Amino acid sequence: MFGLFKWVEDLVGDIINQILSQVNIIQDAVTAPLRALVSAVMAGMWKGEGANRFAQEMTDEVIPMLVNIMGINTNFANGIKKSQEQMAQAVQQATQQANSLLEIFGGIF
Repeated sequence: MFGLFKWVEDLVGDIINQILSQVNIIQDAVTAPLRALVSAVMAGMWKGEGANRFAQEMTDEVIPMLVNIMGINTNFANGIKKSQEQMAQAVQQATQQANSLLEIFGGIF
């Protein structure tokens, strides 16, 4: 039984790592073009007060908001990982208790 749980635990761990990797890839894919656009604007592609406000809003609000959205996914995956660790700990404690009972009953019978 413990072997099956370990297999499932490893499988879930792999899935969580894949999710986190994909979140990072998506975050880079979304924010990199925006950062490049802001850099181009700041380098003089667009000039004036509108350009300054655009660059500031993208840098101070839009990009951090997108990163925050990706952070929600990361927090979700980390929450699953923490739950998984707690389940593994519970299985280990239950196994230890069961083994103790087996030793006690083995001494009686």
